[in-house]
Amino acid sequence: MTDQDTTIPEVTPSSMQSRAKVSIAAGVGVLAIAIYLWQLSVPESVSFYDTGVYMAATIHFVSGVLPYRDFTFVNPPGILLLMTPVGIFARIFGSHDGLILARVLTSMVTALNASLLAWLVRHRGRFAMALAGIGLAILPIAFFVSSALKLDPYSICFVLLGSLTILSRHRRGDEIANRSLLIGGVLFGLAAIVKLWAFFPFLALAICLLPIIRRRSSFFVGGAALGLIVPSLPFVLIAPDNFVNQVFTVQLLQKVNPQFGPGIAKRLIDLTGVFPTSIAPTTKEAVVIFVVLFLFVGSTLIRLTGRNVVDAYLALASVLTVGSLLTSPTFQMYWAYYAAPFLVGTFSISVSSLGEPLMRVFDLIKISGALRRFLSWTFAGIGALLVFALVLSVTTFYTNYAWFYGIYGPKVAAVDRVIPPGKCVVYDYAIFGVYANRITSDDQSCPSVVDPYGMWLDFGDHVIPPPAKFVAEWKGYFRNAQYVVLNNPNTTYIPWNNKLRKWFDANYHLLYGKDYIFIYAKDSQI
Repeated sequence: MTDQDTTIPEVTPSSMQSRAKVSIAAGVGVLAIAIYLWQLSVPESVSFYDTGVYMAATIHFVSGVLPYRDFTFVNPPGILLLMTPVGIFARIFGSHDGLILARVLTSMVTALNASLLAWLVRHRGRFAMALAGIGLAILPIAFFVSSALKLDPYSICFVLLGSLTILSRHRRGDEIANRSLLIGGVLFGLAAIVKLWAFFPFLALAICLLPIIRRRSSFFVGGAALGLIVPSLPFVLIAPDNFVNQVFTVQLLQKVNPQFGPGIAKRLIDLTGVFPTSIAPTTKEAVVIFVVLFLFVGSTLIRLTGRNVVDAYLALASVLTVGSLLTSPTFQMYWAYYAAPFLVGTFSISVSSLGEPLMRVFDLIKISGALRRFLSWTFAGIGALLVFALVLSVTTFYTNYAWFYGIYGPKVAAVDRVIPPGKCVVYDYAIFGVYANRITSDDQSCPSVVDPYGMWLDFGDHVIPPPAKFVAEWKGYFRNAQYVVLNNPNTTYIPWNNKLRKWFDANYHLLYGKDYIFIYAKDSQI
């Protein structure tokens, strides 16, 4: 009997580095999801309005009430398609549990984005990976979007997946295959069907790829068109005019209300990703931060050896996305997350370029291996403590943020106590109905109102007095409803005028009014 030789795979420095990079990307994701689940354990750390809109719209959608035809929805349909399983779950187990599931899924996607960004910059080494991934994971604005149901994390996820699909082969020196261009383009199209802002990173990548793929760019552009058009087609066929108006016209050509169009200085503060936490910079500090960042990144990228498409893409995507956010007619604080991966990725590449000379200096210092390990663990421990301190600070802040605006879960339970199941209710904040399991009705004629603010966009957004048509539309909602729940009696999401106010006061009476929740019941059948 002879012994059989067993071949042990050779462990090369290259394979060790590859495993280390996989470990870093995975570790970043684990860290991020741990942080975001901690965030979910802090009560009410959630952006309520948009979350309610998307959840209510999804629940209506899976119930056969269609967006654009049956109710106003001023966004592409991507989030409804992605949330369809959540909507079905909510119909079976209740909208409140559906909301919990949606928040957990959003946390997972936001954590995945940190891992994907780390993997995208892996050509610049392990330090760049760790800096990019952890930087995006612990950015306070990521805490905010991960605890709610927002469009941005899902759209960015498709953008990063599309970027990796195309650029991974180029990073290895291989020619980018037509199939990769097509699949990557489809992923960018899916990103746009969630949020139209995906156009800007798409444009950045198209510009960077043009010298490489030239005539084959049609695969990339065609794939993007495919990913955008095919999922949209059923909605276009059902309600073509409403779809075009609500998804494109209202968003791109809306009449701007100065109240929702903050200046560039305020937007720069938001784009730091730490507003509105206690560590948010002042206007001057924000300007200095971005000027220094621009000069630092510009100088390092110019001197960077071995520049490739990834470096140029992240830098150009940063410029286009930030420029668009600074000049858009309206702006919301959490939109800063859309620029965050490109800004953090570009910054990490720039900082990593300083790593080689620093490591050469470090290697000249003669210290023992034991001391090196001690210093490494010490720095890692300090970093972990800083991350924990930031997490604790941010989660505490966003809890106070919810309390400050008077929206707190146990208070919303008043809707559950006062309104019986199955009744027809109209809300100015759909989240009240979602949270209290009162978003659906047994009455087939009950109006589906999910986004009162979005409805306003088509009628001037408070820039002009509410048109008679809009007022009549809301009067019809009140006629068909049995209850009305408002964030405050004078909510600006409803086009109040003297006639509508008098009619409402004559036909509804207040049942409950406390803690920013006002519940009205209709006096009699009208």
